[in-house]
Amino acid sequence: MSDRPVSRLVGVPELLDRRARLSRRELLRSAALAAGASALLAACGGGSGSKSSSSSTAGASSQGQADSLRALAANLPQLSLLNAQSDLPVGRNRFTFGLSTSDNRLVQGGTPRLWFATDQTSKPLGPFEARFLQMDAYDKLKDKSPRSELSGFYVADVDLPAAGNWLAVAVIDANGQRAAGQGAIPVKDRVVAAVGSKAISGRTPVATSQADIAKICTREPPCSMHYISLDKALVSGKPTVISFATPLLCSSRMCGPVVDEQTLAFQKIGKDKANFIHLEIYPQRDINKPAPLFLEWGFQSEPWLIVIDRGGAIRGRLGEGPVVASEIETALTPLLP
Repeated sequence: MSDRPVSRLVGVPELLDRRARLSRRELLRSAALAAGASALLAACGGGSGSKSSSSSTAGASSQGQADSLRALAANLPQLSLLNAQSDLPVGRNRFTFGLSTSDNRLVQGGTPRLWFATDQTSKPLGPFEARFLQMDAYDKLKDKSPRSELSGFYVADVDLPAAGNWLAVAVIDANGQRAAGQGAIPVKDRVVAAVGSKAISGRTPVATSQADIAKICTREPPCSMHYISLDKALVSGKPTVISFATPLLCSSRMCGPVVDEQTLAFQKIGKDKANFIHLEIYPQRDINKPAPLFLEWGFQSEPWLIVIDRGGAIRGRLGEGPVVASEIETALTPLLP
């Protein structure tokens, strides 16, 4: 898939997070992005014969009338679409992503519209409208763990009917200016922690004093979600929210912020109504010694956040990657006793 560069930025400069100019690896690992405004990045003179966004094809794309992904992206400045997940299950799912320029600056805000197809020329599915979510728990809770420069992300509910390698185009549009981000996402019949499957039970470390919690939690300061073991939580008659995250050693630096968002939901809902557990992936602070339960669940990345009902079935697969407290609360509320 072509990644034509955006050679010059014009218009509203605050649409780019000028603090977050990260490596390509970091962008692909974290796929979160800087907080947003309502206008749009625009560019002109892009590579490979890029033309003005006022072309008729670009106008058709904004109306959702294009017949292919190629037509949707034609004549628009090109961005990269960075999906947070390594794969998606077949059907309706939460899709999180970011948009970046050719020099790895991150687009902020706006309401991108997504289309998907298995090739560049078939009629695409869509549009699916995305929204921007701000991750602000890290600052609210005065976390001192390593943190990504990225503080927000786009999320959309998408419905992909078959397994395969799907291509995506996101068109972001405001005030008559638009650009297109292109990316890809594998869709599979079977994924780890599938919604509707049984949660894998097991013992997780429990501690209540700050000194003991610090031995099993790499967050700085340690979080308070180590008061109950997962095996006990799953038979408690209450739903459970569990994160698999390592705030100190997280390769995406997204673990601390996700644990903080979980903590905000915990503070709002309370342990009398639901169980909240943070499983530290590397309790010995050794990346060669992950927690056995992390491996048993089949995870190969971090962070993950899972919502489980009172019967032990997975009802929310909010990992892999960024999540905010409001999403956790929305997934958990229907499950409360």
